[in-house]
Formats: sequence, structure tokens, C-alpha cells
Amino acid sequence: MEEIKKAAEKYAILNAAEYGKACIKAVASRVFAEFPEARKSARDVIEVIRKVVESVNSLEREEILKLAKKYAPEEKKEKKKHALPELPVSGKPVFRIAPNPNGPLHIGHARMVILNDEYAKRYNGELILRFDDTDPKNPAKRPVKEAYEIIREDLKWLGVTWSKEIIASQRLEIYYEHFKTCLENGIAYICTCDAEEWRERVRKRREACECRERDREENLRLWEKMLSGNLREGEAVGRIKTSLEEKDPAVIDWVAFRIVDNPVHPLFEGKETPKVWPTLDFASAIDDKLCGVTHIIRGKDLAISEKRQKILYSALGWEYPKVFVFGKIFSEKYVFSTSKIRECIEKGEYSGFDDPRLATLRALRKRGITPQAIRNYIISLGLNENETKFDEEILYAENRKILDPVAKRYFFVKEPIKIELDDLPFEKVEAPFFPRKDSEKRSIRLSKTVFIEKEDFERFKGKEVRLMHFCNVILDEKAKVTSVENKDIPKIHWVCNPIEARLIFPDKVYKGYAEENVKNVKKNEIVQFERVGFARCDEKLVFYFAHR
Repeated sequence: MEEIKKAAEKYAILNAAEYGKACIKAVASRVFAEFPEARKSARDVIEVIRKVVESVNSLEREEILKLAKKYAPEEKKEKKKHALPELPVSGKPVFRIAPNPNGPLHIGHARMVILNDEYAKRYNGELILRFDDTDPKNPAKRPVKEAYEIIREDLKWLGVTWSKEIIASQRLEIYYEHFKTCLENGIAYICTCDAEEWRERVRKRREACECRERDREENLRLWEKMLSGNLREGEAVGRIKTSLEEKDPAVIDWVAFRIVDNPVHPLFEGKETPKVWPTLDFASAIDDKLCGVTHIIRGKDLAISEKRQKILYSALGWEYPKVFVFGKIFSEKYVFSTSKIRECIEKGEYSGFDDPRLATLRALRKRGITPQAIRNYIISLGLNENETKFDEEILYAENRKILDPVAKRYFFVKEPIKIELDDLPFEKVEAPFFPRKDSEKRSIRLSKTVFIEKEDFERFKGKEVRLMHFCNVILDEKAKVTSVENKDIPKIHWVCNPIEARLIFPDKVYKGYAEENVKNVKKNEIVQFERVGFARCDEKLVFYFAHR
């Protein structure tokens, strides 16, 4: 059992170093992999692991990192860093991102955005921002006025650079002209069939409807009736002709234009809103061609778009861009549906798009997640079709690597318990801002009245502990100072001469005590509260918790 305990200590230290806190399940998995025979005594082994993990998690961060360096050489198999694969590129490539401005971007959108931006930068190419806002009917996809600027802000914060911006809803005349060309060339037709009857006849029975046989002049006449408002929603749609033998029935004679009787669009406020609107597949296909897009990196859920657009490109004699597909990021914990988030905000369930319980970029930013951490996380997922569950612990690990060397350390006690020291060995102490030998120091004024965490008081009462950077005491309401030597005993954080501060977690707000130096922390500065975690200053003495 001693060998198993040593292995558990190693894996717990390494796990805590990477993720901030060791996980029993993760440590047990590695222990049993190394000692398969230990499964026969699984219950006893798990108990050993539990105690080891508990002990490791009580250590301060600097000590964990120090021990991790000792174990690192033993790690023969280092985790492979996922690098993005090379793309076939000749000349200057052109990429594009096409967000729907119906709300802010979330971590799922970040995959599309960062992959395109990374490749554009790798190949010294061009990135185009295209707002895909041509659905003025569906409440879930309908654009929101403020979302355009919110998305621009999110992209800039992520470090995304684009050379051109286009807004699809402002290019309707361009789409009209190209569809007219399709009608003139017999590539498209106006269909006046009942939608359900058409679906039953064409897609299920693979029989052409009469509308396919209309001549050029009749199609152009009906197209003009659509544009002039003489036809109502459901009375006609513009379709792209395909083979009736297409394997996927959703591709057959797909809709390029439809009529919307009561369109709602924020960019047409105060003026007449057009009633004939292109579908995403038609509008984006035309824009990709006109903008010279050479590479499309899109979600797997848009595979049907590629099939439809390739038919259109082939009919027009155009070369379709190279396509690369990635799987979506999903979550069982966070809401990713923008319309659902908006609905919850309206009900008062969330305070806004930056509510810390959300995984929007604005919420992650508010909590102190850095854009580079998000970029590193997305790149680590690679470019592949695998659907990925959002693993916030991996994101936090990336963020920790960035913040650990630069975030200043302070003391904050969430649930203060007052103790009185029987002696005061110093009037002040100098504590390091960073875990480096040459770190600049902060001066902390001392008093016999000390505040510590309620959890620490209950856990270590009657035992000797070290008040970090200060002294050792036998913990009690009346605490006896034993020495000032830095002994190998549990270390706890504390506050003297406190100032009140708030630390906002996603599910709870702590009105606790911080050391006096915290009043100097500036807005948007990310700090590390020792033994608590990283937090971003939102306003003076108000912090949002990021992670451990």
C-alpha cells in the first residue's frame, strides 16, 4: 500500500499543478492504471487516495508547483500539444467568419472565429467579417441591433483582426440580381406550390412539380411580382434546380428566396423593410464568390450548406472554396442557445449577457478569463469533426498558466472568523506579490486581531498552523503564537486591519474581508487571492471569481 500511496501523491500533485485542485477520480484512474492488481482492494485504495488528495489540496499553490517540478521528470508521456494541421494553400488565402448578430458570442462560437483567424494569420491571408442577418422572421435567429457592436467588441477582445466587413441584410439588391441571372439561365425557378404538397411530391416521391417547367419569361414575371409585393408569404419561393435523384432529399430544389409578410429587422427601423429575403445558403454562397473566399472553415452542422452551394457554383461555372469542418462544442452545464439566454434575461434569471453563470465571451471576460487562454483552449481541440464537451477545467488550466506568473497575490477571507493572538512578534510583514525569489513585496500592517476562514478554523482548531508569511499559532479564539519560523505545517491565509470587499462567484456572493492593499487594485486588473483563486476587479473592492 505504501507504493500506491506514493503514486497517489505524485499524481495528485501533478493533477493539482495543472488544474488548481487535485481530483480523486483523475488520480484514482492513474493509480489503477499503474497498479491494476489494486482493483481487488478498490475500496481501501480509494480511501488512501482520498486522504492523499485532501492533503495535497490543503497545500498552497507555490508548494504544489515546487513539488510538481520534482515529479515532472518521471512523467515519460507528456500530453501532446494539439497543433492545427496545415491547409492546402496557394497564393494569399481568404477566410471568413459569419456570425448571426442575434446576441453575443459564446465559447461555442469561439471555435469558428479562432480557427479562421489563426489560419488567416498563419498564411498571411485575409479574414472577412460577414454578418449573417437575413432571417427577419424566426424570433430565435432574428438580428438584434446592439449585437453587431457587441460581436465587434468580442472579436477585438479575442485578438481577431479582419480586413473587410459586410452586412448581408444591406446587400439584398446584389442577391436579387444574382438570382435573376439564375432564372435567366434556367438554373432556378419560382415555385408556387403548397409547401407540404411540394415536399410530399418532390422530396418523398421524387416527382417534379409543374413549376420546374415554367419558361424563362414566366419565372421572371413571377420574380418581379415577389419583389413588388404582389405575392404574399407562402404563395411563392425561389428555388435552385437540382437533380431529383440527390441522395439527401433536403438538397433537392432548395429554397434560395422566400417572402416574409411581417419582417422585423433592426437595420431597417424607420424605413420600409423588404419582404423578399435570401436564405443563408444563397446569400453566403454569393458573398463568398464576390469576396474571393478561398477556404471555408465551418461547423459540421452546416454540411448541408456545402452540398447545396456546390450545386449552385457548378451551375454558374464557379470553383467552390476548399472546405474544412469542425465539430461543435456543447455543454450540459451552460446554456448556449442565444434565444434561450435572451429569454432567461427577460425573465430575470440572468442579469445580462455577461452574467457569470454563462459561457458567453462577455461573461468569461468579466470573470477574468484571458483571450489567450480561450485561444489556446480552442487550438488544443484541433480541426476535426469530433463534437467536444466544453471542459472548463482545461480552459482554467490554460488561464492559470498565463496568470500565475503575473497576477499579484493578496489575502481575502470569504467567511471571516476572528481570533486574538497572545503576542504580536512584528508590527508589519513583507509578503511577495509573486512566487519568485526576486518578487516585489507588499507591506501588511499587523495587529493581534486576526481574521481567518471559518472553514480553516473548524478544520484546524487546536492544531498548530502557519499564518502565511507571518507566524505559527495554536489555532483557537485565543491563539498562542509558537514561533515565526517557516515550519512544515498547514498554511492558512488571514487578514489584519481588514477592509470589506465583495467576491462574486457564479452561484454566490461573499462579503468578506481583504487586506488593506486590495484598495489599490485597479478596475479590470486580475489578481490572485491566496488559497482562494483568481479574480477580476470589476470596480473598487468588487471582484468576480474566475477559478482556483
